[in-house]
Amino acid sequence: MKSLFLTFGLICLTVYPDISQNQSVGESIGRIIEENGIPGISYTYLDSGRIKEDFALGVGSKAEESINRETVFSAASLSKPVFAYLVMQLVDEGLIDLDSSLSRYYDYMDIQKEPYYPLVTARMVLSHTSGLPNWRTKELQFKYKPGERFNYSGEGYVWLQRVVEHLKEKPLEDLAQEYVFKPLEMKRSSYIFLDEFEENHSLSFKKNGEQQAKNRIQSGNAAASLQTTSHNFGLFLEALLSGKLIGSQLRDRMFFPQVPVDYREGKPQELYWGLGIGIQQTSEGKQIFQWGDNYTFRGYFTANTETGDAVVYLTNSEKGLKPVRELVALAMPDPQPACDWMDYD
Repeated sequence: MKSLFLTFGLICLTVYPDISQNQSVGESIGRIIEENGIPGISYTYLDSGRIKEDFALGVGSKAEESINRETVFSAASLSKPVFAYLVMQLVDEGLIDLDSSLSRYYDYMDIQKEPYYPLVTARMVLSHTSGLPNWRTKELQFKYKPGERFNYSGEGYVWLQRVVEHLKEKPLEDLAQEYVFKPLEMKRSSYIFLDEFEENHSLSFKKNGEQQAKNRIQSGNAAASLQTTSHNFGLFLEALLSGKLIGSQLRDRMFFPQVPVDYREGKPQELYWGLGIGIQQTSEGKQIFQWGDNYTFRGYFTANTETGDAVVYLTNSEKGLKPVRELVALAMPDPQPACDWMDYD
């Protein structure tokens, strides 16, 4: 397996001055993933709201198939901000109100008998205050009263997905293509596994190096099933930061803190959740963020809403979030309180 971690395929779209001390960005990324035993990575950073450079390093299988800019990864929970961006367009259309009960729009049989059922709104789902668990183990039940506190929940996103699909009478994949992927020219993005991904979709690896088979997802999940590249997600970040398709007012509503995430008495509050997106208040300015963890696909993005600088990376390894701070620091300065809170060390 040693050669698996030492063989790097590299694509740099444009050459810029080094932003790490004595190495190019690509060399630094290569060193980090080699030291951490990560087979492959797709990495993009933005400067002042525009994509500046893309990197594709390493391999996507034991056969040492080199990763390139077109290689698709599972983006896991990076699905959520993309879906939120879609929902905000529907808010702009007047199709859905952020503060109306979801039960007004759709009868969600999975939890309809629970007493808190009529209280849940789109705002609560997007800010992770629906009171639902991340994922159910048996029957879906509330953990907390809706609106009471932050509790990260993929189940809430699935509920809102069902509402949106019902209102538009289309599946998530068709809506995402219509509202996000095609307008932003995200040609290597989907909420399902497309036939065109077959020849260039990375496999993934456990911590021990064991290779995992492709998961050819056929049913979209708003919380977890996004398939994409870092360059495509960079196009999304360009649009999100500029307010493209949703306008500056709705963008600012997404970026406005809805609920504290990590409240501890006597400790400065640095982390919040907005509408579909994490928020970290830092000495370098306000940043939005989201991590992705589908076990053997892991990634992360953060973006400074004031400067437009941003980083997004996707890996094909269970180890992919361990060096998150090092990888972000190649293009974004510390502090990164979200990295401490996620605690993948």
